[in-house]
Amino acid sequence: MMRTPGSRADGLVRRRAYGRDRSGNVLILFALSAPVLFGIAGAALDYGNAVRIRTVEQSVSDATALLVAGADTPLARTEGFRLAEAQLRARLGDQSSAGGYRIEGAWIDGSNYKLTISTTLKTFMVHLLPGTADRIDVGVTTIVNRVAPQYETAPPTLTQLSPEAADYNRIYLYCYSSDPQRQQSADKGRRGITAIADNAQPPTDYSANKPPTCGANEAPSYMLRNVRNARTSPNKWDKDNEDVFIYYTDTVIDTGALVQTMNLTGAQVFKNSPSIPVDTQRYPMLETIVCDSLTACVSQSLGGILPNNHVTHTPQTSQKSCEEGKFMYYGWEDRPGGDRDYDDIRVVVSCPKQVKVSDKKLKIVQ
Repeated sequence: MMRTPGSRADGLVRRRAYGRDRSGNVLILFALSAPVLFGIAGAALDYGNAVRIRTVEQSVSDATALLVAGADTPLARTEGFRLAEAQLRARLGDQSSAGGYRIEGAWIDGSNYKLTISTTLKTFMVHLLPGTADRIDVGVTTIVNRVAPQYETAPPTLTQLSPEAADYNRIYLYCYSSDPQRQQSADKGRRGITAIADNAQPPTDYSANKPPTCGANEAPSYMLRNVRNARTSPNKWDKDNEDVFIYYTDTVIDTGALVQTMNLTGAQVFKNSPSIPVDTQRYPMLETIVCDSLTACVSQSLGGILPNNHVTHTPQTSQKSCEEGKFMYYGWEDRPGGDRDYDDIRVVVSCPKQVKVSDKKLKIVQ
């Protein structure tokens, strides 16, 4: 029997042929899998780009860390970072659309300098993969070990003492070690504690006392011994059974920038009883200011930069480099929560003189 177009049998044939045609399925599968395929392909490109950037960063980081760690002036850090930025831009582009380059460096201790360089890379297509960001951070770290310099500090060039304080205050110089193992020793890393000034009437002459020379991983630091209501009673100054408070600056010096960081601690001490800590965060006890010259280290009323006497104020904490030839001012408040004028004892000392040890030895350790 002949089939005419449009017959029932002819329609059945066309439906069966359509069921066997899977070309549409292929298009659907490709459309669904394309982002993953492109993401995988893009991942290879992004990974290769990240490796290239990290290689350049590591090269610049190593060179910059060696430069800064081996230099002897605070300007080396600024100049080293500037050169590093220029090298990165020349070899990798400015990366400004992704936030540029981040360069950070600091001395971990007196012997080890750590430098990190990082940037944010905009991915090409890897972010098409589910759960993948469109940016990745690419960074490197270099740690350089160097033989630490030594510091020697002359006795205070000038001492300014407050005449109205009823307490007796004596200042000592000592060398504080930034080495954690030394800090666990019996002296807690404080070596050569030597009296250098007080507010006796007249002030005691300590010129015969030779301050210690601070060595590797050490920094000149200061101790305040405060004896309550004893300024005019010399027989009480060194007794342990009086009302005595002890404060330590425990100074650490950034070997590159020569910025001094004070880790002030204090306690009321007794002869036969445990000491009672003083909260020096709640009650700041010390003001520090770096002066470019000795003539600048006087009160503002005399043409200098120091706060005037007997003026309540928030104490300054110096963030400036204390280079050789400059001076550091220390203004103490001898009682927690006192009148907050930080002039109970005022001392100006020369900034540490850096003495080179034998030939410098630099080594990348990470």
